[in-house]
Formats: sequence, C-alpha cells, structure tokens
Amino acid sequence: MKDIAEKTGFSINTVSRALRGDKKLSENTRRTICETAEMMGYVRNSAAALMRKGTSNEIGIISGDSSNPFFAEVVRGIEETAKQAGYRILLLNTDEFPEREADYMKTFVSMKVAGILIVPVFHDDVCQKIYRTISVPYYFVGRHVEGITGHSILHSDFQSQYDVTQSLINKGHRRILYIVGPENISNTIDRLNGYLKALDNNGIPRDPDLIIRTNGHIEDGFASINWALNRSLSFTAVACFNDLVAMGAIKALSENNYRVPDDIEVFGFDNLYISQFMQPSLSTVDVPKFALGKIAIETLLRHIGNPQLPYDDINLNTRLIFRKSTNNKLFLKEE
Repeated sequence: MKDIAEKTGFSINTVSRALRGDKKLSENTRRTICETAEMMGYVRNSAAALMRKGTSNEIGIISGDSSNPFFAEVVRGIEETAKQAGYRILLLNTDEFPEREADYMKTFVSMKVAGILIVPVFHDDVCQKIYRTISVPYYFVGRHVEGITGHSILHSDFQSQYDVTQSLINKGHRRILYIVGPENISNTIDRLNGYLKALDNNGIPRDPDLIIRTNGHIEDGFASINWALNRSLSFTAVACFNDLVAMGAIKALSENNYRVPDDIEVFGFDNLYISQFMQPSLSTVDVPKFALGKIAIETLLRHIGNPQLPYDDINLNTRLIFRKSTNNKLFLKEE
C-alpha cells in the first residue's frame, strides 16, 4: 500500500480505504487507486484483515453431494446472493460421510468464517455436539438434524411425497414401487414417511418388497428397476427419491420393453433442469433450488449482523409438475 500511495500521491490511509471499497471516497479516487493497485499486482492480505476484524468475509458451505445437479443450483443461489452482500463462499463436499462433516465444521470454525451453511446428515453424535456448542452462525440447507431445531431451511419433503403418492393412488394405482434415497439424511426419512402415510390413509397395505433403498444416483434407479423386474415384482407406478433415480428407472423400463407412461408411470423429485428434456419428459416435484440457496444465505446474513436474533425453521412450498412420464387418466382400467 505504501508503494501504491507513492505512485498515486494519496496517503496510505486513503489507499487502504479505497481498496476496502469505502463509499465515502469519490468514485474517481477509488478508481485511480484500484487501477493502480491492479497494475502493480497488489493482492489483499486476508490474514492481516482477519487479525484486525476477528472474523472473515467468507461463508463456509458444506455440501452433501456436489456431484448432484440439485446442489449446484442451490449453491448458485447462495453464491450470487453472498457476492452481492460482499461475502465469498468456501465449498467443501462430504459425500454424506458424517466424519467429514464434523471435520469440515471444525475447519471452518478455526478459519473464523462469518457463518456456515450445511447440507447435513440426520444423526451423528459428534456432529450434533458441534452444532449444540459452536458460536458461529449456521443454518442447514434443505435438511434437518435430529434434536436440533430452529436452524433449517426446508422444502416440504413429507407433504410433497405424500402428494405424489396420492396423485398416483387417485388414478387407480395400488402397487407403487418407491425407490428410496441415501440412508441417514432427513430428505429420505421424510419422503418415505410421506409415501407410507398416503398408503395408510387410503387403506393400501405396506409392502416391504416395494421399497428399495439406494444412494440416490442414476445407476441406482436403473439397478432398482432391473432388480424388481428380475424378482417378478408387480407394480404399475414408480415414485422416486429424486430425478436422478427416475432417469435411471425410465432407462431400465425402456430396455425391458415397458412403455412409460402407458405400462408404468414414473414420478421424480427436485425438478432438475434436464428433467424437462428427457424422453419422456419427467413428472416431478418442483423444489425452488435457487430460492432455497438465496433464502438460506439471506437468513444466515441476518444472524451474522445480529447475533441475538432468534433462530427459526423455514419451510418453502413446492409444487407438482405433470409431464409425459405420467398419464392424464383419472383411473386405470381394471385388469
């Protein structure tokens, strides 16, 4: 900064203020200093700034599965909103391993990030102890954690899967195969409970053979359908944990000469961008992914600005989107 001051003729204090983006300086002064700094190869010393402030202008993001396009859209909502507020994000991925989640939480706390957004596992003793004791503001994005209340931004998982199952029942389906997501995450638990509740409310017996547990990837949907068909399971509809599973399921049905939706209807969850371009296009639950990220970071920033602000859970609305992987008939013909 001393070199920049000598080059521009401004004081070191003015240079420091300009590089911090101080709006009290004239635009011309800030532009002159910043252009000179860039020309001279100036790089801000973040460590020194952290020592002065005690916290950084960085938000830690802990994702459960960064390979899933769902999380890419959520992170985009977080990053764009954070950038507008003058914050940067640091992204780490756990692949749903709780030990990584705990380690990354400790890492971010030690880095003195301003706040943390987490896509967590449902139950882990070590993680839960951290969440009960840390002072850094944090929120769970799209999930909740057993025993921790007031820190979740959710999207109606139970009700959405209930509505999907009910819509299939209303069309006469009684044998609905459900392909479940990864174990130990709240989305899987809540969506499965929504499916089961719809069966119970309509007097349809629960059949364990019609519930297949997976890791929630495309290949899992493909393998699940092949497994069910090889066992000669009878089903007329497939409800899937997410769109990725549904994509694999449709491919497997097609390769086994089943027509979707004429022979078997398929319903996804998440409304990934690609789902509308599938053949057939996928009926699914529209989760407001970008809005989920945007609301999560906005809520977190309010707590960063006011540490005394009470925490509260938020539940976003979803909607069912009917495309070509389901038909428009109200009732199926009796066999």
